Amino acid sequence: MIKKNKSAQQISQFLLNNPNYFVENPELLKKLKFPLFEEKNSDKLNIVSFKDWIIKALKVKQKKIITNAHLNFLTQTKIHSVILEIIRINEFEKLLRYIVKKLPEKIGIDCSLIVSSSSEVIKYGGIYISRDKIEDITINKRTIIMDAVDQSIGIFDSLSYKIYSNALCVIDETIFNSPTFLAFGSKEKIFINNKGSDLISFFAEIFSEHCKRIKSIEEI
Repeated sequence: MIKKNKSAQQISQFLLNNPNYFVENPELLKKLKFPLFEEKNSDKLNIVSFKDWIIKALKVKQKKIITNAHLNFLTQTKIHSVILEIIRINEFEKLLRYIVKKLPEKIGIDCSLIVSSSSEVIKYGGIYISRDKIEDITINKRTIIMDAVDQSIGIFDSLSYKIYSNALCVIDETIFNSPTFLAFGSKEKIFINNKGSDLISFFAEIFSEHCKRIKSIEEI
């Protein structure tokens, strides 16, 4: 058994050290067999030829591409739809309440919050966090952070459920005369790997400009 394991390790190491081995010796692929699980997380294992293994792998890859394209289309459609809705809102408080109350369901996330180091944000349903805690996020005016939640900041502490991933988008600090950003949260990993960052940034930019316009009108 020890000798067999050692040989397997040597073969694995040889193939890793020679990634073009099968390119230079393609005839060997016809003689080899490859494992193929019937379903994801299934213990049922079939042994198939390299040709069948490649065909199955390509089918899985194609399915993922189609699924991702479908999801991207739906996300883009949803974002464009909510942008049209927010630009029809002409009251500052209603606009901010829309972000907190209605936006999550509209775009299929668990929560969206307005976070600021100005306590004024609280009366609009937003989250107040001290300046020193959010300066790293807002110091770059074009920042968008998409990652697992940093629990030390405390953005989602007021929620009754746990948020796993978030997208944080800096908006114009003149809205509250203090560093401010939008926080989109999900119980899942949807905001990891920067997927959809362009769409989220676009929405945040439109929201920020519309906020400034409405507030300037109301202050006249």
